[in-house]
Amino acid sequence: MHTSSLSVPSGIANVPPVILSTSSPESASHRVPEQVFEGHESQVKCVCFHPDEKKLVSGSDDGTLRIWDRTTGSVEVLSGHTDWVCDVDVSRDGELVVSGSDDTTVRMWNRELGETVHVFEGHENYVISVQFSADSRRVVSGSGDETARVWSVETGKLAFEPIKCHGRVYCVSYSPSGDRIASGADSVQIWNAETGSGLLSIRNSKVVSLAWTADGTYIIGGGRGKVTIWNSHNGQQLRTWQAHNNVATIKLSLSPSGSHLATRGWNDKTAFVFDVSTGERVATLQHDEDVYGIVYSPSGQFIGTGCDDGRVYLWE
Repeated sequence: MHTSSLSVPSGIANVPPVILSTSSPESASHRVPEQVFEGHESQVKCVCFHPDEKKLVSGSDDGTLRIWDRTTGSVEVLSGHTDWVCDVDVSRDGELVVSGSDDTTVRMWNRELGETVHVFEGHENYVISVQFSADSRRVVSGSGDETARVWSVETGKLAFEPIKCHGRVYCVSYSPSGDRIASGADSVQIWNAETGSGLLSIRNSKVVSLAWTADGTYIIGGGRGKVTIWNSHNGQQLRTWQAHNNVATIKLSLSPSGSHLATRGWNDKTAFVFDVSTGERVATLQHDEDVYGIVYSPSGQFIGTGCDDGRVYLWE
């Protein structure tokens, strides 16, 4: 379950528009993983929690999804994609899993049976981002073919015509209320979730990862090593800070409380946790190889990461 619909701390309004984090990797708390899951045969691109947090779902360049039970250590393998698995999400009731792949398809799985329910076909390039709507009746996907597409979970068909975006789509995300969809490409764009009509386009806003605040007022984007917060209604930039020293793309996940932001950079063995209100780096998650997937659990107690070494890490 993507934890992307979250709140901004009340004190954040007093933070300056540009935050220069004064913390260093040395000053941030260095964490040790609680659990490590092994089994993938290649890098782990994406990680997602089951709503009850007892299971994690991961997708890998080996073309498989794996469902890890962190209480028993058991693992289920979902096979069907013919190329890298780029993103995964779990429905709110935990019964369905959706995945996007370099093979250009979106697959929906019955988690308990381990069987494919639908194969959504139509994208003409890799599918790098997928997410269930809050009511789990629809799935949105974003692709290198420069479109976002909304699919009916019931029929397996498009809900409406593909949404044409500004360049390759790196991320898509439903708003908490489900009435809007944000896409991240060469710019951040916001769309009517029922019709696909455009509502807002934010200039100079190339991102590869997005998260909404709980009330839908703000949207947080990660790209080019920076974190930026915008007003989702008028596109006004609220603040920005450099999350990773190298100019690189970043993946991010916001805690359920909205107080902390977990990030990872490109070609970076370290993930960081920031205090959203100050931009201060408060925790360091060190890996032996490059980090790819990163996500907060629904309660905020855990962070899951996927790594180039084929492992999934659980951090508290």
